[in-house]
Amino acid sequence: MMANMTSTTSLISHLQIANSVLCLLMAVQLLSMNSMRPLPKRLLAFNCLLYAHQSLALIFILNTDHQTTVTLFNVSRPLFAMWLGPALYIYFLSVRQQQVTLRWQQALHFLCGTLIFVLLANIKPLRAFIDIAISTSFVGYFILIAIQMRHGQQVLAHLGSYAASAHRWLLSLMVMAIINICLEFAVNIELEYGVALRDSISLLIASIAFMLINATIVLAALKRSDWLEWMYQFSEQSLHQAPSTLDTDIANKLFQRWETLVNTAQLHQQEFGITLPQAAKKLQVPARQLSNAINQVYGKSFSVYLNDRRIQEAQNLLISHPEMTIIDVMQASGFSSKSNFNKEFLRVTGTSPSGFRESNTAQI
Repeated sequence: MMANMTSTTSLISHLQIANSVLCLLMAVQLLSMNSMRPLPKRLLAFNCLLYAHQSLALIFILNTDHQTTVTLFNVSRPLFAMWLGPALYIYFLSVRQQQVTLRWQQALHFLCGTLIFVLLANIKPLRAFIDIAISTSFVGYFILIAIQMRHGQQVLAHLGSYAASAHRWLLSLMVMAIINICLEFAVNIELEYGVALRDSISLLIASIAFMLINATIVLAALKRSDWLEWMYQFSEQSLHQAPSTLDTDIANKLFQRWETLVNTAQLHQQEFGITLPQAAKKLQVPARQLSNAINQVYGKSFSVYLNDRRIQEAQNLLISHPEMTIIDVMQASGFSSKSNFNKEFLRVTGTSPSGFRESNTAQI
């Protein structure tokens, strides 16, 4: 029996270590990502750091007998858990709002959570209600998020072509929140029946579930999938809201430099693409100036220009290399996801990649 208890504790600990590492990796990825509108990604990174702390605190609580350390995490873990709901809610607001600003009133959400925790923790008869307060807070903020999302994708219209991807991501976060709520209630029920935290089957299931979720998110971020691609291009939207006109000669020269760089370095074919700030850095010009030059000379945005170049490459490959599969063509032309490739190909040519190949093969 003791061996089984030790085995369960060890498994939960290892899963929580994996969770904390994955959350930290995601936070680093978000904080290091270039963006003209950094607040949403910083808020998401803050959420990741809160979850990483929850995992690390649980590891210490389960595996150390050092009283000071246990006491410290026994305080910080429920306190930061009270912040999870507000942090997620404010992140949702930052994505939904066209003008992204962090107002001082939003800090009141965290202040209220802190005050409730301090009140419950310092009044002995009320300490038993801390877990209930945490669950109630998370459920309450989930309801607020659901209200924000009740009109569907149209609330994200300010994101333009990225609205659909952002909507899918936010819905995914809501699903993860539901899973979190259900598993939290399950763990609390076990504790009410006298099951020790280290022996909780619900906690074990939660550890496995969130390790899989976190691994999927990190992999999606590294692969720049459609699921998270809008986060990398989020900066570009703000540049288009207040366009300015450059001198014609300056715009033409900058656009020529940009085209030369793309052709020389084959930027449109890079596996993970290139962001507007990264491109501007290579040319040693402000990102807004490069964006305006491309819009002014090419007539379309930075991202559309790159996708147009990728589609041109794909068209050439489909005709000149009939032995290549559609997936091979997609990857060789610089796209990282099939859905985005098909969508952009249809936008430019009016047909699918396979349909384009068949029609051009028939003409030959």
